[in-house]
Amino acid sequence: MDNKGSPMHLNPAQITQSSVIWVLVADGGEAKIYRYHRNKTVMPMRDSKRHPYDEVMKSHDLTLVLGMEFQAESLDDFQVGHDSRGSLVGGQNAGHNTCEPHLDIHDEVKQNLVLAIAVKLRQACTDKSFDYLVIAAPPQILGALRQHLDADVLSSVIGEIPKDFTNDKNHALLAHLQETLTEARVA
Repeated sequence: MDNKGSPMHLNPAQITQSSVIWVLVADGGEAKIYRYHRNKTVMPMRDSKRHPYDEVMKSHDLTLVLGMEFQAESLDDFQVGHDSRGSLVGGQNAGHNTCEPHLDIHDEVKQNLVLAIAVKLRQACTDKSFDYLVIAAPPQILGALRQHLDADVLSSVIGEIPKDFTNDKNHALLAHLQETLTEARVA
């Protein structure tokens, strides 16, 4: 991506009305993938002089992709089998190394979520389930995703929105998404 956030590898001629665009909305605790739909409706109208004309109405919406909802494991579930340092309990060696680094359980849970998303996206990309991807996530999660996403998945990314939309209604996401897609010359 260049410094304005628009993809440098994108050829706008490649994106058509029939292109399948997925939108990943994630934070450290959950993620959902939506399919972006662009709709055009032609409305017959009449002006004050009764001259008929057509007005093109554009709209867009998001539909949740089946099987593409992710939830981070709870901290209680994660801690089963780990001690306070994050070391596995009950391994072959009964003793523990006191020099083991302390693990931030919250970070490890987030990493597990990011890895699960990366695996699903890699499979979906291989299956050609989508053509393009937009990622909306806080900057820390965006960075973690970039590290774990497959090269083919990364090459399909046409926009990034560094903000958490997991708790917002879709209209707020759609407004930012429309701006991002316009910059990518999609909308």
